[in-house]
Amino acid sequence: PSERLKTLAFFKSEGIPCGMFLLPVIPFITDKQELMEESVRKASEVGLDFVIFGGMTLKDGRQKDYFFNVLKEHYPDLIPKYQKIYTADKWGQASGEYYNSINLTFNRIAKKYKMPKRIPYALFKDTLSENDLVIVILEHIDYFLKLEGRRSPYGYAAYSISKLKEPLSSMKGELRKLKGIGRTTEGIILEILETGTSSYYEKLLRG
Repeated sequence: PSERLKTLAFFKSEGIPCGMFLLPVIPFITDKQELMEESVRKASEVGLDFVIFGGMTLKDGRQKDYFFNVLKEHYPDLIPKYQKIYTADKWGQASGEYYNSINLTFNRIAKKYKMPKRIPYALFKDTLSENDLVIVILEHIDYFLKLEGRRSPYGYAAYSISKLKEPLSSMKGELRKLKGIGRTTEGIILEILETGTSSYYEKLLRG
């Protein structure tokens, strides 16, 4: 990890934007608050632009069998804990309660260091169509809210927009006809179309 940080610090010194993917954290091994904070602190110290966080999936089959064999060899006492949070989900997801717990911990740490939790849109906004820019910002807002354990309509709104063939700017008076778009979401979309960003998104991005 220290060599990777040195490399990232070099890129930053050359004016190249870069960030860290802190994922997947391994339950009960690398998901401890002090380890997460150490990673984010070091990312902040070298000036990284973002840290993207995620928990681990463990799908039934070869992947899970191999992982459990490693656990039995090195951390046998953790097996009951894994059996409790990984309950044969189709996609290998852990329990929502576990994900909420680590997400809240990471969110607090990211706020402490004012570290963006997604790639800031300013780094790529000029490469996106207006629809794609709206989709990305709505998906980011959805992620930020769920990271705090809050419900969000924005992911579904982004999905609805992704199905459109026409540009959103041609539908300004009809946005609320789309599934998942109410008054608040409509306001955010119109702001993005007008300014290229969303004040609500910027607030969530910076914590």
